Amino acid sequence: MDFLFKIWSLLIEISPFLLFGFLFSGILSVALSVETVAKYLGGKGIKSIFLASLFGIPLPLCSCGVIPVFSYLKKHGASKASTTSFLTSTPQTGIDSIMVTYGLLGPVFAIYRPVIAFISGIIGGTLVSVLDKEESLKEDFSSCSDDCCDEEGSVIWRIFDYGFIKLAQDIAQPLIIGIVVAALIFFFIPPNYFQSIGTGIIGMLIMLVLGLPSYICATASIPMALALHVQGGFSMGSLMVFLMCGPATNIATISVSLKQIGKKSTLIYIASIVLCSILSGLLFDVMFPGLTIQDSLSSSSHMIPHSVGVLSAWALVIILLNSIRLNYFSSSIKNIEQSSNAVLFIKGMKCNSCVSSIKKTVNQLPGIKVVDLDLKSGRIEVDCNSEDLPLIKKSIIDLGFEIAE
Repeated sequence: MDFLFKIWSLLIEISPFLLFGFLFSGILSVALSVETVAKYLGGKGIKSIFLASLFGIPLPLCSCGVIPVFSYLKKHGASKASTTSFLTSTPQTGIDSIMVTYGLLGPVFAIYRPVIAFISGIIGGTLVSVLDKEESLKEDFSSCSDDCCDEEGSVIWRIFDYGFIKLAQDIAQPLIIGIVVAALIFFFIPPNYFQSIGTGIIGMLIMLVLGLPSYICATASIPMALALHVQGGFSMGSLMVFLMCGPATNIATISVSLKQIGKKSTLIYIASIVLCSILSGLLFDVMFPGLTIQDSLSSSSHMIPHSVGVLSAWALVIILLNSIRLNYFSSSIKNIEQSSNAVLFIKGMKCNSCVSSIKKTVNQLPGIKVVDLDLKSGRIEVDCNSEDLPLIKKSIIDLGFEIAE
């Protein structure tokens, strides 16, 4: 019962801020499209690097969801430097994770984290600009026609659909895992158990080893960071390393970046994240020596009434249950024999950002339109001629996915 109570306590703490994050993310999805971002990233100077990192801060894209967007930007003329900047800053934070960071880790961390993400994006992009000047050519894509790229529904529905359905679908599983892991740490590990190795450079290197190869969502990692600090005794600077390198890198991101920007730029990208995460952790501990989450929360811990937290927790439970239903117990698969359209099966889709990027890319091909794309099964149905299939397959593979044969 104590374990379940801890899970419920974490839900009460996280829910009000996450619900606000869902709302703001939905608003942002309507106000700032990938096409809008792409317009500003075609240059080769510091301006495009600056804007790429800036645009990446509020976007609620995880290290999985950023891959197809990153590929889309690269294919539409964005430079290696600006795409590296975007790839570095975007997964580290987002409107939803900023809100949750504020609620669980306090205002100091909530400000410091996006600032460091922004700076690290500029550093990574600038290093690529200086050290790897080879650029690939922009591919020629036709513009979207009005009937293939317009979003369906009213603005209010699009905000709700993205924030509380699509984004919730994307983070439901890692968020649940993150909360359960955090509760396990609170339940089984004595307070300050790793304090002897959790501070200074040793603690940061441990967080680096844990975070680099793994897939850790920027929002879902926050409850784990809270538990690692309160129970594990890791310093706030060590948490910064974990929260930065975990969401920003994983094996899938690295493999796609090798293909899109090359080996040299990928190595620079990884090195810049490692360097910036360690330096940001050290800087935090120097700027705020001895700061704990309890200290950081002291000025804002009573802003949310307990009753609001409980109601928000129940609302979040309903949203997560709906996300689980959509992810695992529903499918839009149609009868293949009754369809005259081409049908392919895509491997590697993990979130709705993947679905959106594939739809936009395929719909931009002349005379081709996506009829249906199912995240769960990977099935895509396309209205096209048979001779268009090689081009469709290539456009999907170029985004970092695979076609099942």
